[in-house]
Amino acid sequence: MQETPPSPRVAVVYPTPFGEDGIFGGGERYAHELARALAQRTPTRLVSFGSRPRREFDGPLEVSIHEPLRWVHGMKANPFSVSFLRDLADVDVVHCLAWNTLVTDLSVIFARATGRKAMVTDVGGGASVTLVRWLPIARWVDRFLLIAEEGGSQFLAHRDRWSILFAGIDTERFRPDPEVRREGVLFVGRLLPHKGVDVLIAAVDPGVPLRIVGRRYHDEYFALLQRLAAGKDVTFITDATDEQIRDCYRAAAVSVLPSVNRTVYGDETALPELLGFTAMEAMACGAPVVVSRVGGMHHVVDDGVTGYLVPPSDPAALRDRLRRLLADPELAGRMGRAARLRIEELFTWDGVARRCLEAYSQ
Repeated sequence: MQETPPSPRVAVVYPTPFGEDGIFGGGERYAHELARALAQRTPTRLVSFGSRPRREFDGPLEVSIHEPLRWVHGMKANPFSVSFLRDLADVDVVHCLAWNTLVTDLSVIFARATGRKAMVTDVGGGASVTLVRWLPIARWVDRFLLIAEEGGSQFLAHRDRWSILFAGIDTERFRPDPEVRREGVLFVGRLLPHKGVDVLIAAVDPGVPLRIVGRRYHDEYFALLQRLAAGKDVTFITDATDEQIRDCYRAAAVSVLPSVNRTVYGDETALPELLGFTAMEAMACGAPVVVSRVGGMHHVVDDGVTGYLVPPSDPAALRDRLRRLLADPELAGRMGRAARLRIEELFTWDGVARRCLEAYSQ
């Protein structure tokens, strides 16, 4: 009888952890949640970097945080370290989640030199100082595990090594609460120009409650948002906990992710969203969503069924969809229920972990 191959030992490598010691961002959450889901199926270690070294366990997941020798150009997304390589010495698969970083460069080189499998998922971000311009790092990657096909533009020469993972949501934690009354409009995300929050404020009618929930990372932009909000029913919450954010999703009549390709400052962002974590969390909590048609958002939102897709930087189109949902609670409720079902069927972390393991074995 054929023996079942042993479960691979996996190291998930990401430059910054999610939370107070790192960044409250979708990429950081993706790395943590993927590692947690993998740990339910196979021995997994999350390797990251923070202000103090430590080793701890999150259920079956081992978390190893290293203090870097330096942050290159002061960027939290690009720590320099060699001590973390010790955490890759006893695994079978090295899975890096941030392309264009020194951490990924060194991880791929180490995996190549020691006969381990090297996998890369790019959750966005990256840095200017890397080894990619001098060394054929991409050639040494066994497979590119993309969140969505739209995120593979820099790996087109290696398309024969692509696998698509999508993303997942913790559907137990993010779920509707039928006892909570829904009202108003919600935005959740980092308060950065490419998120298009200025477009949302312009689109919301006076008198409609709008909650803007997210950390401040751009003082000039935050000041602009406050000026635009004058005279409207806008509440800014910049220090919400995960539990408070979940409660906001449950209480929103509609949740919006208005990301833009061209910011109010004229900066171009080719891929402002891949799948839009906050939109998916809102959907899991039973809220209909209105999102910009950017990146891979069309994979998440079934237009007219679970919410609406609108052109980016178009406050008139966004206003029309918001008015439609706010004026028809029955329609909003039907879309919210369909949104929850779509997340349960297509976007769970267990499904992402299963697709990872399939790719590891190829």
